[in-house]
Amino acid sequence: MNIIYNKKLIIGILILIFNLIGYSEEKKPFISIGTGPIDGVFYPTGVVIAEVIKEAGYNSSAQSTAGSGENIDFLYFKKVEMAISMSDSVHQAYNGVGAYKIKGPMKNLKCITGLHPNFTQIVTLRDSGIKTFEDLKGKRIGIGIYNSGVELNARLLYEIHNMNYKDSDIIYSTPGEIIEQLKSNLLDAIFLTNTIPNEIIYNLANEVPISFVEISDEGYKNLKKKWPFFFRGIISKNDYNIDKSVKTVAVQNLLLVDGNLSEDVVYDITKAFFENLDRIKETHISVKRNVSLENYSKNVEIPFHEGAIRYYKEKNIWK
Repeated sequence: MNIIYNKKLIIGILILIFNLIGYSEEKKPFISIGTGPIDGVFYPTGVVIAEVIKEAGYNSSAQSTAGSGENIDFLYFKKVEMAISMSDSVHQAYNGVGAYKIKGPMKNLKCITGLHPNFTQIVTLRDSGIKTFEDLKGKRIGIGIYNSGVELNARLLYEIHNMNYKDSDIIYSTPGEIIEQLKSNLLDAIFLTNTIPNEIIYNLANEVPISFVEISDEGYKNLKKKWPFFFRGIISKNDYNIDKSVKTVAVQNLLLVDGNLSEDVVYDITKAFFENLDRIKETHISVKRNVSLENYSKNVEIPFHEGAIRYYKEKNIWK
């Protein structure tokens, strides 16, 4: 009887352990974060975010991707649990418009917090003769990796100027590669929708004379009317040691999460993010300048996850 009893006891303990392990795994899912190219800003920021999530008790890692567009697809198809993406891409995906019209609305995209702005920076060599957006017609233009946030941003700007990619010789490549191609006169201009100052543009400006293509007031007005997530941005002459400041447009970067994650999990992630914000701010000067608890909802147009809302209510700042 003792042997039978002991066997039943052991089996009961093993079942209890397996149940506890299963419960722990369900409560503590692996959190993979979609970021961007390694030579961009999203990746190092994502690496630090993954570190603070680990310290909150979750296994987590940052995944290098093509950027905003691919990150949204990865979230939708559950290849990652979190992602950083530009608000122009997010708006189109969430509402099923623009580049995402065929795929339809992606309502599982939820926001944890707004991050820092990305500025459209259309760079050319100073003696290229390119001054206006329309001057890009017939030119060799680098627009980043296909389906990246930069590429989707460029697509909207071409559209609003009554142009399309057929009007230029479009080259898809990484930010670092198109910078080198511009410097070697293999490209006439490049798009980099990114932070200001951008390190690779700054380094380019120290090697060769550059200028930026301005987004005119009329262009901005038409863009804002159709896509309200855009806002005015200025490339200061002090940012890159250029002759004069240039008007451009900007969009907000967002920290996204799969809406199917539990409220408790996203609350833990949100809390870990803001309790370690000083470390995250060290990843880039633009992150340091713009990311704060007070700015969590700035230029955010999609719904927040309930777990993030719980944290903001706890801090008495939910709007």
